[in-house]
Amino acid sequence: MPTDLPSVKNFTAPSIVAPVDPDRNPTLALEYWLRRDIIRGVFAPLDRLKVEQLVSFYEVGHSPVREAILRLSTSGLVVHEHQKGHRVAPVSLADYSDLSRAYRAIYLLMLDMALENGDDAWEEAVVIQLHRSLKVEKNFDDPEHREMWQRAYSVLHSTLLSGCGSPVMMRIWMDLDARLERYINLFADYELDLVLDHHSKHREIVDAVTKRDADRLHALVIDMFEMGSGFRRTVIRGLRQYEQDLTGKVTTEVDGRPRKRGRPRKATA
Repeated sequence: MPTDLPSVKNFTAPSIVAPVDPDRNPTLALEYWLRRDIIRGVFAPLDRLKVEQLVSFYEVGHSPVREAILRLSTSGLVVHEHQKGHRVAPVSLADYSDLSRAYRAIYLLMLDMALENGDDAWEEAVVIQLHRSLKVEKNFDDPEHREMWQRAYSVLHSTLLSGCGSPVMMRIWMDLDARLERYINLFADYELDLVLDHHSKHREIVDAVTKRDADRLHALVIDMFEMGSGFRRTVIRGLRQYEQDLTGKVTTEVDGRPRKRGRPRKATA
């Protein structure tokens, strides 16, 4: 069952509502709602995505639910179990570390491609999106405000990288970005994120873009990654505790000795 977090379906801010009319295209609307709700932690890792429950939760038909789950099954947010249906993807420290390395590598590659291939229209779009993002206050006092900030942050970077001209790479980046965002929502210390001045860093990055200063842009993005290192450490700590909670649970045998849960050993003769 979903957690007690509100669904993005109930948010009303124009920047975070579904990008399609739910009455005309319920499948795409549900795909958006379910994707964002998994990322935000409305559904916990390994939660089973039961069609009947989702029909009731989102107030849509069975077909849109099934289609939306299938569409998300290639995103890395949903996994399929043979003859058991679909679950929310698991989380692990190894997966988070792998995602972080891949994200950083592809971001820098796409950024170099964007500087090389991006035209004046792309540069203008980046400036416009920066202006829009600066209007969004970094305010986490309620889930809707946090969602507005996260969407503004992500759309700015999506616009910046779109200059690479590769739809395939954009799809890969979007999936990596979504999976990393889920780890942040599940395990990060928001208080550390609040004190980071992303607005100033974004201004500097966009300034380097408009001046086509590749060396400065590269250095600023590296610095942006490093700026969040303390924040990422809180994710790692949270993940370690999560994994300990999963593997360190014990049951008590008849003789009173605790043992870890798992496949029982065969009796010895």
